[in-house]
Amino acid sequence: MEDYDEMTSAIENINSYFLSMYGKYTNFDEEVKDMVKSFYDPKVEERGVQKGKMEEKIETAAEMIKEGEPIEKIKKYTKLDENKILELIKKIENKKDQ
Repeated sequence: MEDYDEMTSAIENINSYFLSMYGKYTNFDEEVKDMVKSFYDPKVEERGVQKGKMEEKIETAAEMIKEGEPIEKIKKYTKLDENKILELIKKIENKKDQ
C-alpha cells in the first residue's frame, strides 16, 4: 500500500506540473516524450512479445496433439523442440485421466 501511495503522489505531482506548464513553452511535447521513455523499457515489451509467441506455439501444438498429429509434424509447424512437445503430451494425457 505504501508503494501505491508513493506512485499516486508522484503521478499527482507530475500532473500538477504539466498543468502549471501548459502553454508556457514549446518543448512540452519533447519533455513528455522523454518522461515516458524513462518509464518504458523495450526489453520488457520484447519479453512479453516472445512469451506471447511461445504461448501461441504451445496452444497450436496442444490442438495438434489432440487431433492426433505426429510429433514431427508438430515440430515442423510450431518450431517447438521435441522435449517440449513430449512434456505437453504428458500434460494433456494427465488432464484426460483426471
